[in-house]
Amino acid sequence: MQLVQNAISIRVENVSRIFPGKGRDKRPVIANDNLTFEVKRGEIFGLLGPNGAGKTTLVSQLLGLLQPTSGQIWLEGIDVVKYPDKAKRLVGYLPQTGLPMRFVEVIQALHYTGRLRGQTDSDAQRQAAQLIEELGMSEYANRYVNKLSGGMMRLTNFAMSLMGQPQVLVLDEPTNELDPHKRRMVWEMIARLNREQGVTCILVTHNVLEAEKVIQRVAVMQKGQIISLGTPGELKLKAGGKVRLEFQLKEGEELNPGDLARLRELGELEEPRPTAYRLYLLPALVGKATEMVVNEFGLTRLDDFRLAPPSLEDVYLELDELANTP
Repeated sequence: MQLVQNAISIRVENVSRIFPGKGRDKRPVIANDNLTFEVKRGEIFGLLGPNGAGKTTLVSQLLGLLQPTSGQIWLEGIDVVKYPDKAKRLVGYLPQTGLPMRFVEVIQALHYTGRLRGQTDSDAQRQAAQLIEELGMSEYANRYVNKLSGGMMRLTNFAMSLMGQPQVLVLDEPTNELDPHKRRMVWEMIARLNREQGVTCILVTHNVLEAEKVIQRVAVMQKGQIISLGTPGELKLKAGGKVRLEFQLKEGEELNPGDLARLRELGELEEPRPTAYRLYLLPALVGKATEMVVNEFGLTRLDDFRLAPPSLEDVYLELDELANTP
């Protein structure tokens, strides 16, 4: 068995997965196209991309659930292609859909999951009780999983992925169906597990704005390939690092065509709703744009005004647009 370096948790080398064509169209489908990247031990690694980008196929291969057509994958020193069952024991997995153990109580679902992952009975009981308390699920502990709301089912599934204290977490849309309070709690727990226990986490999500708070490095996928890879800061620089200037005029106020033309000379202008404007511009032009809005348009005409650095969502959308440009 070939081992990876101590600092690397996951290594993917030249991995492709090709599915045969179906129906009249016999052309093969390339779900993953020669992917190569590494995830450091103790890192929160984001995997972003639109539907059909190949994220789910990649995750299935990382988990040993699907064999690559070509290439190699190592997880904590284990060759996943040769020894998929050994790799699975190290991973806590939260799928995007589907929930096992629907017809048992929440506390039992967690307990059984821990036992299946090799915990002693007492350890599984102890961790299940701890997670239920930490996630604010005490009043649901003895309810059957299939009787829960969608959000509580999701939280239960998240708790199940943590049972057995896995070295690696693979979380696919962990905050789907959760209310804002529960979403924040999940993100905080992921960050804490990473910070205090050094848990490696692969995070697959469309909720880029929230995920940016915890992601340390990110790969953006498009059409089976990784089109950009790096820290959120590095990706922002690659995409131009544009600053977002937003302002809202008071009711009854409006900009004339000349004002709009001058703003467009500075950057990309959007009008998400009447009298609300969003201007994307390079950092060097922030001072000029701010002076124009504040001094020339006038503070008395403004209802709101703010400057924001580029978000990871801005970068993701820009990269996606560039990848789809003929």
